[in-house]
Amino acid sequence: MTTGEEQARTSVWKSAWKCLKNNVDGIAAVAVVTVGLRIAVLLPVLLCTDFGGGLPAWLGYALAALAYIFGVIPMRFWGREKMRRMVYSRHMNHHRKHVYRKWLITGLLRYARGILWGLPFLAGTVYFTVFRVRLDVKTFWTPIQNLAALVGQEPNIGTGFTVALILMTVSGLLFACGWWRDLPIEYLPVRSLGPKKTLHWSRRILKKYRKEMRKNTFVNFFLALPAWIGLGAVLAPYALAGVDFSLNPDLVLSQILRLLRSPLPDSVLLMLGGVALLLYVPCWALRKARNTALMGALMKESAHGFHSSHSSHSSGHESAEDAENTIPAEPQAEEEAPLTDAETDPKPAPVPARNRQDDERTKEAARRAQEAAQKAQEAAEQAARLAYDAARMAREVVESKQEGP
Repeated sequence: MTTGEEQARTSVWKSAWKCLKNNVDGIAAVAVVTVGLRIAVLLPVLLCTDFGGGLPAWLGYALAALAYIFGVIPMRFWGREKMRRMVYSRHMNHHRKHVYRKWLITGLLRYARGILWGLPFLAGTVYFTVFRVRLDVKTFWTPIQNLAALVGQEPNIGTGFTVALILMTVSGLLFACGWWRDLPIEYLPVRSLGPKKTLHWSRRILKKYRKEMRKNTFVNFFLALPAWIGLGAVLAPYALAGVDFSLNPDLVLSQILRLLRSPLPDSVLLMLGGVALLLYVPCWALRKARNTALMGALMKESAHGFHSSHSSHSSGHESAEDAENTIPAEPQAEEEAPLTDAETDPKPAPVPARNRQDDERTKEAARRAQEAAQKAQEAAEQAARLAYDAARMAREVVESKQEGP
């Protein structure tokens, strides 16, 4: 590891820790809103299934889906924006119009691209969660046994369970890979960029800094690992107590399905809530803060590299590609963004020579300087006229005295 890379990693971690230390109340507010919205999404399902008085269950799921689309998805970007402001110690910009529409369109675009990769996993999850209640064990496992027979295995429940586990694992990894491809979208300034440019910057960052993104994935995995270990430690004794693995596979699967159908005891729910509060929430905040600092630094470094490579065109007009790769006003103000692994030189990167705001400020300063020079010239001409008039009057006085008696 070079000195620049070591300083880069230290700077990103330093920004994340500083954000956590100085913004405990703000991070807690974001966490409360995030959890509250997800609980609110479940309310239509609970009202229709448990307290609906005969209302169809599909109505509750439909209302929950609408609440998630129009509530949770846009507010994810609100939470990321709050986190970005806390990382860079900036105030929220409330002067942008149509920000909800930008958040919603960008969120739907991000989910649509990710779900395309997750269709096999989602299809298997829907089949398992819906039909496991309505069908008996034998009928439920018949399609999976047929899949096992297609690959030349003995069509029994044990083999079907193994095939199902392999398929869900592979499809889950495919889903995670597809979701990872658009990860930068959630941490970019959608308020300033808009959906189209946000997607452009996400692709640019992933293409140019794929190595840094892979490292960030491993960091996120290890930060989430304590919470998963804690949740597993709580659920494992409960699952082992309810399943007798010494029986034949049919009975074991029947016990697993019966265990999944039954609600969790209150004691287990309380322990899960304690683990989430102690292990998941702090690591969640650290992951989000670090991702925010990293994406901001990668965006800044990518823009600096683009402008430095196009410095020979600084005297011409701005092209469409220049406009597409120009950092907007909001991230440009975040000049304290930390370094990244891509910055091997510890020296600060040069400020882009061609920037819209810099051009406007330069033109404004030149106009004011020209006005000041014109006023100074007018004042000098007036002073010269006054001096000439004073000299003429003095000469007339001297001449009048000489002509006197």
